[in-house]
Amino acid sequence: MYHKIEQYLVFNKKRNKNIVTPCCHKSNKNLKFVTYKGYPDNYGYCHSCGKATLPPTIYKDEFGNEFYWNVINKKFNSVLHLYDNSVLQNIKSIAKNDSDCITPKKYIDFLKVHESMERLPENNLLVHLRALYGNIKVDNVKNRYYIGSTEDGGTVFWNVNKDNKVQKSKIFYHQKNGKRTTRFKVPFVKDDGYHDCLFGEHLLFKNDYPVILVEGEKTAIVCAIHFPNFNWLSYGGINGLTDDKMKVLSGEKVLIVPDLSEQAVSIAHKRIEELKTLDISAKIWDMRKGLSDEELTEKGFYNCDLEDFLQGNK
Repeated sequence: MYHKIEQYLVFNKKRNKNIVTPCCHKSNKNLKFVTYKGYPDNYGYCHSCGKATLPPTIYKDEFGNEFYWNVINKKFNSVLHLYDNSVLQNIKSIAKNDSDCITPKKYIDFLKVHESMERLPENNLLVHLRALYGNIKVDNVKNRYYIGSTEDGGTVFWNVNKDNKVQKSKIFYHQKNGKRTTRFKVPFVKDDGYHDCLFGEHLLFKNDYPVILVEGEKTAIVCAIHFPNFNWLSYGGINGLTDDKMKVLSGEKVLIVPDLSEQAVSIAHKRIEELKTLDISAKIWDMRKGLSDEELTEKGFYNCDLEDFLQGNK
């Protein structure tokens, strides 16, 4: 019998410039692609396109041997095969064929959400926010967005949809000053039937507040503390404005606030035209004020977001 084992994804501090990125299929000479410790170099996060290439779910048998599910061959293979050149060359094919695997859509028991919210001690992010804004405001946003804690100190951002069903979660780890570390976990994956939705989607049908979309989950909750009369939703990263996530906003007028970079704003602008087919009227708040990436870097603003300015980090 196979049992799924929990994986901890930690970025390597040293980046490999001698690889071709699995997402952009370009040379990594600019060192935009950062790999995960203990995994082959084709898994990691690309700061150029914003896509994370995640390793497959790992399973262990009763003898301690580790396996992954090979989508192409429809069978379990030893994790040692992940390092074979033939497997690495077929990663793109595996991703393509993955969509052919029909996995029933699953939801997470809401009991897990409540357990994570009641867990003590609280994660570093909530402790930090309490010191800044006080218990009343933080309790409000914690309950409003269902923010939980893990036993090892992680912050759990639950993806709850418009029907109040829990679709997925992300777990980030923060320092005591509220800054993110490079460690994160995604316990419920698409391969197992768990799909993304907008973080905060469940708020859409509870009030008539205007909708504002930001990239990060932390940004959404900090903005909600400062401006509670808006529905602050996170689309989960530079490439997160997908049709699957956004279709719930059909018929809505929304404001999108991308992070401060030419690429983030450019991708958002491109999506505005495409979102019209979903009957979504979107506008962008470009906070760069005409500055290039080089100028933003010189001023220390490159890749910052609204939360950085609200908390006085920039």
